[in-house]
Amino acid sequence: MDPIIVQFGPLAIRWYGVMLATTIAVSMIVGYRYGPRFGIPTAVLDRTALTFAIVALAGARLGYVVAHPAQFADPVEILRIDHGGLGSHGAIAAGLLYLVWAARRYGVSLWALADVFVWAIPIGSIFIRFGNFMNGELYGDPTSLPWGVRFPTAPDAPRHPLQIYEMLIGALILLWARKIASHRRFDGQVFWSIIVASSIGRVFLDALRSDMRAVGIITLGQIPALLLLAWGTFELLRRGRAAAGPTQDPGDIPRQAT
Repeated sequence: MDPIIVQFGPLAIRWYGVMLATTIAVSMIVGYRYGPRFGIPTAVLDRTALTFAIVALAGARLGYVVAHPAQFADPVEILRIDHGGLGSHGAIAAGLLYLVWAARRYGVSLWALADVFVWAIPIGSIFIRFGNFMNGELYGDPTSLPWGVRFPTAPDAPRHPLQIYEMLIGALILLWARKIASHRRFDGQVFWSIIVASSIGRVFLDALRSDMRAVGIITLGQIPALLLLAWGTFELLRRGRAAAGPTQDPGDIPRQAT
């Protein structure tokens, strides 16, 4: 594996950058497809899509900095996007805050808008994790399983290719979310379904990263994932009950006159 696709002198085109750009482009295409279906005018998407991508990237960078403070003793390093990485939970937090502002600014439903932009999560799991794989990073613990990969950055033993696992999970979530979107019953159903499914995947995959444990057996990435899992489950149950409407007591059903 090689992180560089092609190099022209000092200019290098890297897999991670190409996969990140692909994620943004594909997410916008999908968002524009679902926007009108979810009640979000195309004009609103024109005003928010690019800004959302910028804000989410800034949040992802800030999230990584907060999670790895030792790497940024010099504040200038924060701006060196070629050093360090991005944090997915930072992107989610920043993106959601921007959507709160945008929904109020343009007079649309916050959760309908979230349903439009949340596709970036599973799409990013597919493309960006491939970039991580080519970089030889974010692998798991050593394994004796036949599909273990010996990464150049960890040649001691074959390891769990967590990037590939997450790509597969992202593809499954994407297919599942499409079915949910086709029978969407309330604003936010797609958003919270993807958040819950992605959080479950993160909790299980991070269990294979013992080097990242922060509190007992809990890793740093599992903490926000568990919080999002609890929040998302609560929202799906609450909003699902509200969408179903009040249940009618059989005693309230008027009897037909005879």
